[in-house]
Formats: sequence, C-alpha cells, structure tokens
Amino acid sequence: MKGQQSLNWLLTLLMISNVAAAQDPLPIAIDVPESVDPNAGSGWLRIELAVLVDDRAEVVASEAWPPYPSTEYPNSHRRLRDEQLLQQLSVQYPQTEVITEPDGTITLLLPDPQQLVEKAKADALAVQQEALMQATAILPSGAAGAESNDKPMPSGMEPLGATNSTESSEPIALEMIEAPDKPTNAGAEWLSPFTENSPTNSSANSATPPKNIADTSIEDAEETPTPPPVLPESFRVLPVELLSQGLRQLSRTSPDRLQISTAWLQAPEVANLPIILDNSGDDSEWPQLQGFVQIRTGDTLKVGVNFWWNTDASYLPEGFYMTSPPKAPAQRLWRDDASLLPLPEPAVAKRQATFRAIEAHLDEGLPLVEFVDPTTGFFRELSSEPDNKNRFSQSATWPWRHFIHVADTRTVAEGYVRYFDHPVLKIITTWQELTWGEVYQIGAADREREELEKAISDAKEAAANPTALPVSQVPPSQQSLR
Repeated sequence: MKGQQSLNWLLTLLMISNVAAAQDPLPIAIDVPESVDPNAGSGWLRIELAVLVDDRAEVVASEAWPPYPSTEYPNSHRRLRDEQLLQQLSVQYPQTEVITEPDGTITLLLPDPQQLVEKAKADALAVQQEALMQATAILPSGAAGAESNDKPMPSGMEPLGATNSTESSEPIALEMIEAPDKPTNAGAEWLSPFTENSPTNSSANSATPPKNIADTSIEDAEETPTPPPVLPESFRVLPVELLSQGLRQLSRTSPDRLQISTAWLQAPEVANLPIILDNSGDDSEWPQLQGFVQIRTGDTLKVGVNFWWNTDASYLPEGFYMTSPPKAPAQRLWRDDASLLPLPEPAVAKRQATFRAIEAHLDEGLPLVEFVDPTTGFFRELSSEPDNKNRFSQSATWPWRHFIHVADTRTVAEGYVRYFDHPVLKIITTWQELTWGEVYQIGAADREREELEKAISDAKEAAANPTALPVSQVPPSQQSLR
C-alpha cells in the first residue's frame, strides 16, 4: 500500500512537472545575437529541490536506526544567494553594510561607534566655526575697515576692479584664432547646405558634395556595436515552479511537512561544489534539519543528497546519548568597516549593544556628541545584552539526542522527477535545460528588477538625505574602497 502511494506521488509530480515545463515565460523585448539560435539548448540548468519530513512517533519507531550515525560538511562548498535573507540582515543591522561574495558567503561590514561620535563632534565644531566666521565677517558701519575706504586714493591710482563709467560695458572681444587652410570634416560638411550659394565657397562646395545629417546618424548608429544580452545570476534562490503544484497536493493529501523548497539556475561549466542548505553555523538556535546537495554534471546528471533530521531519540532507550553532528560552516563573516579585519563575536556584540544604546540616547532627544561621559571618556550604558538578543552568536549546546541520516546519489533524467524514498526524509528533485531564448528572457527580467531596486534605493537615500548625491552619481574617487 505504501509503495502504491509513493508511485502515485511520483506520477502526480511527473505530470505536473511536464505541464509546467511546457509553459513559456512572459516575453520581454531582447536583442538575440544573429549567431545564436534562441531555441537551441544553452547549457544553463534550472534545478528544483524539496525536502519533506514525516517524524510521527509511529514512523520513527517503525525502523531500527543506526545508534551512532556520522556525518560532516564538505570543506569546499557554496551557498545560494537568498535575497530575502539579505533584506532581513539589512533591516536587523541597519548600521551594517551587507555584501554577498561569489560563493554565497555574506560579509557584514560593521562600523566602530566611536567613529560616529567623533564625526558628530567634528560636524558640531565645524558648524560653530562657520557661525563664528559669519559673525566676524559682518562689521558695523564706521568701523576701522570702513574708515579706510574713505581715504582719498593717490593720483594715478585706482581701486582694483574699478571701471570707467564712460567706457562701454561690452566684454573685450577674444582674439580670432587663425583657421587652418583645410577645414576639418566634422566642422565643415554640416555647413555646406547653407553655404552653397556663397560665391567664396562655390569651389569648395563643388569639390565636396553636401552630406545629409540623417545619413551620418544612420552610419554612426550602424557602427555602434549592440551590447550582448544580459545573462541571469547563477545560484540565486528562486521559487519552485516545476514542483509547485505537486508539492501543494502532497501537503494536502499526506502527513509530510515541507521543510525545504527551493530552485536555482546553474551556468554551464561551473564547479560542481556541494551546496549547503542550512545556516546552523550562524543561527543561535540549532535547526532540526541540516544538510547539503551536490549536482554532478557530465554525460548524465547526478544528484547527491546528504541530509539529517535531529530528534529527541524517543525511539531509543532512556538515557541514550551521542555526540552532536557538526554545525555548518558560517555563512556570515563580520568585519570592521575601516580595516576590513574579521571581528570576533564579543566585539560584534559590544558594538551592537553600543548602537542600541546610541539609538536610545537619540530617542530621548539628546545630541550624539553628549553620548560620551566627559568624566570617564567612555560610552554610556555599554553592558552587553544576553546571547538570545544577539542573533549572530552561536549556541554551544545541542538540544537533541539523536539524528536520522540519509545520503544517496541518483541519476536524474531531464524533465523527470527523482524521488529519494525514505521513511522520514523524502527528497524530491527535478531539472531542465533552458534554451538561449529563455536564458536571455530571465536575464532581462533580472536587469529590470535590479534597476527597479536601485531606483527605490536611490529614492529612499534622497528622501533621507536630500543634499547628498545617490551612490550611483558619486565620483569613483570619492567612493569608499571596499
């Protein structure tokens, strides 16, 4: 009965995946190079993966699991770029600059709060100096400076900048620059239609026929090379499409709970590195599902899965204990904004606590320059908060007693759904190769999305600081180097 139910799931997912694969994306106007067939295979792959879990007591108790399973993360790996996670980090740490590396690692540049206070002091001092200079520049009538202006000037001397009112106020004419014997093509040809009847230029006009402005524009446009279409971004988290309807049906008709549902594009000839799909190395709470997946391309495409589900070991004897599995390598790296050196967790926690104290100080209506205690010279209210409020700190205690592990590698044909059958962990995956037309369509959509996000970011920056230029308009020499 169970095998028949699994077969029905496979048939349902396969049918839905074939229907979804036949649907064309919304067309976007793009210029496909003449040498490229938009209907030809591009080598770009769309891969979708889902992990479902059924950890009911009767299910986990129906099998005899290895008491001491072992697993580890690969040394070389990559992460998927998750736009939602990046947005969450930007909101959670507004003082931090969030940067994504090519392998999916996230670098967070955290400034030193002392620099903010020093800058506030310098700005306040500059305002005071400017006000003092403006006050001293305004002299009362009858002052010594005014009396000196009433003294008669010696004969033959005139004040600097004085002009004779009887002379013409017209500007002095510039000296004429001698023209070359033969005019340049760029400056002479466009005047020829207007000087055809001129007797002095009749010989030149007869030797050089006039040229139409429209023809020149057409030639210039033909000489300008057409930029190649934009390619999409590899290894960016996308919503599932091929498996979406099948997963919804499984959620309604089975007790399995969906834990992971993701998709991504993979460019041809990229390194087949394992992709870690959990953030146990960054989160304070230990996730119950951990693991990674590896796509191996070649004559056939193979998918290798390695996942484990942490449990309370209620199916094992009382008092059973085993060593915890490893945490994933950290995806987020904290660095100092100025020196770019890595920051240890205590330093990050202290800076975050300081920023929260500064925000509370400003909320009370107090100026930032008064945040430093003049008697001690140190920041006020610098007690670090508990680790449960610092999401970047890790928990050293494994809250589970056992984990159920599955590791397998299967060949997956294009357009088919591969189901890794397991009593607790159900892994479903599929893939398809994109045509060049589909690749360029996705790339154009990504470009429109980036331009829209950039416009929104510039608008927010302009609203927050009306006198500052957007980052895109700041000269490169004035931008901070990262």
